[in-house]
Amino acid sequence: MRIRTVSNALMLLSFAITCSFSALLVDQALGQGAPTNLQVYPKDTTREALVADMRQFAAALDVRCTHCHARREDGRGNDFASDANPNKDKARAMLRMVATINNELLPNVPGRDDPPVVVTCKTCHRGTAKPRLLSQEMLLAAHQSGGQGAVDKFNELKESSSDIGAYDFREGETNTVAENLAEEGKYEDALVVYTMNIERFPESAAIWFGMGSAHENLGHVPAAIEAYEKAVALDPRSPAAERLKELQAK
Repeated sequence: MRIRTVSNALMLLSFAITCSFSALLVDQALGQGAPTNLQVYPKDTTREALVADMRQFAAALDVRCTHCHARREDGRGNDFASDANPNKDKARAMLRMVATINNELLPNVPGRDDPPVVVTCKTCHRGTAKPRLLSQEMLLAAHQSGGQGAVDKFNELKESSSDIGAYDFREGETNTVAENLAEEGKYEDALVVYTMNIERFPESAAIWFGMGSAHENLGHVPAAIEAYEKAVALDPRSPAAERLKELQAK
């Protein structure tokens, strides 16, 4: 009997602790009293309305509260009124930008739909904290780790982000990366990206032309001729035809 009594007491204690911890989490998420330090939202915004919007922001960027909010000094939850986290001011700037677009710029667009399309955080972010294009992400990676770094970044984002539509994985976007690298004189890196792309789009005259150009600039004449020939076979109007004549005439 004593064992059962002790067991029941422990269960009640465990339940009480769980309830207290859950209540603490709710208090930390919603805070105490009305929102303070509102600089973009109206001062009379309710906490429920504010929290609902914040949840939408977090989902649009795939982040947690700590992305914009600083932690309390005692480490117990977030200090939602604090401006210590610089991302909070960035978020305010973004909110003002969205308001300007929706309230001042878009109303001047003729022939708008009814109801009209409006801009939200998700319009640009689509599940990413920094709404860069795929080509921008790949170029950043290429500048840090070369052409293979760009390919690795492509594969990483294709694996992690394809379901949310955050990036454009079509041929043109990745060709842009190779073209930019070639313009910078990084022909070897450009070839790495073109090679990845030709595996995905083997019937693309544009990619074969880009590969031929990169090979030509590196002095790889036989490889350039081969790539140009494939480009012309796919599209006789390709600029590869002129380059092919000049190389074959030498």
